[in-house]
Amino acid sequence: MSIQAIGVIGVVTLILLIFLRFPVAVAMGLVAFVGYGSINGFQSALQVLGVIPFDLGTNYALSQLPLFVLMGDFAVRSGMSARLYAAAQTVFSGLRGSQAYATLGASAGFGAVSGSSIATAATMTRVSVPPMRAARYDDRLSAGSIAAGGTLGILIPPSIALVVYAMIAEQSVPRLYAASLIPGLALCLLYCVVVAVLVKLNPAMAPESEDRVGIARRIRALGQVWEIALLFAVVIGGLYSGIFTATEAAAVGAFGAWVLGFVTRRLTWRDTFEGFLSTLRTTAMLYVILIAANAFTYFVVLTQIPQGLVELVTSLGLGPVLVLIVIGVFYVILGCFLEAFGMILITVPILLPVVVQAGYDPIWFGVFLVVMIELGMITPPVGMNIFVMQAELTRMPLSRLYQAVLPFLSAPIVLALLLILAPGIATFLPSLFFD
Repeated sequence: MSIQAIGVIGVVTLILLIFLRFPVAVAMGLVAFVGYGSINGFQSALQVLGVIPFDLGTNYALSQLPLFVLMGDFAVRSGMSARLYAAAQTVFSGLRGSQAYATLGASAGFGAVSGSSIATAATMTRVSVPPMRAARYDDRLSAGSIAAGGTLGILIPPSIALVVYAMIAEQSVPRLYAASLIPGLALCLLYCVVVAVLVKLNPAMAPESEDRVGIARRIRALGQVWEIALLFAVVIGGLYSGIFTATEAAAVGAFGAWVLGFVTRRLTWRDTFEGFLSTLRTTAMLYVILIAANAFTYFVVLTQIPQGLVELVTSLGLGPVLVLIVIGVFYVILGCFLEAFGMILITVPILLPVVVQAGYDPIWFGVFLVVMIELGMITPPVGMNIFVMQAELTRMPLSRLYQAVLPFLSAPIVLALLLILAPGIATFLPSLFFD
């Protein structure tokens, strides 16, 4: 049996194991070990599995991962999300559906410090659902805007998903953060357009009229979220200007979030301890997944599947745009069954060479990939953000939640098409700051 045939069997087995609800790390590690051992011997496979944890554990660049997680945890515990929502509600006051716009705006702001889609969705569900219900918003508009807004957490920097992609694809985290900023803001705007269309077509989804406030009060409201603005400016501004490396920026962000929590008296020593404990658990889980993913990457490279795919695409004579559209459709289908990190870890080692062969920059592909993952996070039947919301919206059936998010699927699809047709949307800032 050829090594490529072993590779194909391994990939199919991996997908099958994940469909059978095996943990992603277990499935990837098992396939990598058996596959690598079948080709190079199991003693060699054991040696590789022994080296990978040491390499990852001593990788300085990866130390930013727990630091960004810790920064987000401190931000959650210090109540920044509630103040963000209140400020956004004031800014959008006077518009029909203002609280839906506020949810999206607050999600974008909170994503800028949490770096996690699930954390953003869970937090904004608790913060925005009660006032929206009190104002008699249609539950479909509430749920749809929260689910959509939650996806912004993995696109707007700092993003944990982009750090994972950077590790797998061996790319620069600061460049990825620069590339994702404009698309992240564009996606938030597209979600707002969806809300505007929904309330225009069906005015009953939002209250008829809401009080409009003056410019001065809107400005004062923005001043209430000075902690988040300061954190974002220091962390991302320091990255873009070259003052900090990504790891240094993450350390400054985590320490800054802790200091701001204590200065404003919203963070206690108990919160600090629980934040460290939560970060430890999250980081341990991520590192186990990354170890398995690295082993799987070794196996994929050994089987020469990426080279085979490049040769196949070249022989078919597909244009670059068509290649990306096919890959995009593949991710939409995959997103119906796999969660975010699973899609990144499984597909990047296989598809990145195809994308590079088609003439696209790996940094650009990282942004495109995250946009497609965002689509998967609100797509049935998996839709992790929807499951997170259902835990809070116990009175709302899952079928109704899926119905609520359907109109919002159009926004990431439009953004993905824009990225394919105009790659400069993602490559402009990296070129401006780092070239």
